Amino acid sequence: MRGKRRKELRRQHARLSEQGKLKLDRHDDDRCLATWIDHFLALEASGWKGAAGSALAVHDATAGLFRDALRGAAERGRLQRLSLTLDARPIAMLANFITPPGAFSYKTAFDERFGRFSPGVLLQLENLALLENEAIAWCDSCAAAEHPMIDGLWTERRAIGRYSVAIGGAAKRSAFDRLVGAELSRSPRGIAA
Repeated sequence: MRGKRRKELRRQHARLSEQGKLKLDRHDDDRCLATWIDHFLALEASGWKGAAGSALAVHDATAGLFRDALRGAAERGRLQRLSLTLDARPIAMLANFITPPGAFSYKTAFDERFGRFSPGVLLQLENLALLENEAIAWCDSCAAAEHPMIDGLWTERRAIGRYSVAIGGAAKRSAFDRLVGAELSRSPRGIAA
């Protein structure tokens, strides 16, 4: 990250700290998990995702999936949760799945009312500390390719591919060909892009 960008983020952190008591919480256990999940879902729904109808909390099924995934990860000791709070109110939250030798930044949300302070970026900077864990060699941000915020923080890339291999006799291979054809027709770039 360029020095100018680091300086700007330090300035935003300082300005945000002037708004109230700023605190970072990092949890690797299931303490107060249900409350944390409720806060995350409300925070995500309060922004553009809620307005667009794509927030997890909009549908019971996706909210339930999120709750189950985090509970399951916590039960296995594979969940890390980060919260940036201002006067004890969450303004940015992040859930990581810890899966040595890697980790996945599963979901993040931030309070858009504080957007000028970049609370999501500030939280992502704190998230880089997970790479200090000797068991973690890499982390997937789970962000879309060429994401403007993530690309400036997570500069290294790893190619990810998917391979589909037909097995069995002629009937199974024919069915496989039809499935792959249907799959590729949904994506203009297909899986080879």
